[in-house]
Amino acid sequence: MDDFFSKEQGEAMVEYALLVSLIGMVVVGALQALGTNVFDGLSALNHAFLSTPLKNELLHHP
Repeated sequence: MDDFFSKEQGEAMVEYALLVSLIGMVVVGALQALGTNVFDGLSALNHAFLSTPLKNELLHHP
């Protein structure tokens, strides 16, 4: 009886490991596809922030 449960637990661990690796691959693929777009958008926001006079007030506000 103990052998039956340990066998099922081992199979469940393998299934979880496959599921986690699949989710990881999807996340990595999404970050590679969207990574440059996100970086470009944040760079544009940074440039807009640094070119406004409001920058000094926001940076030196306690």
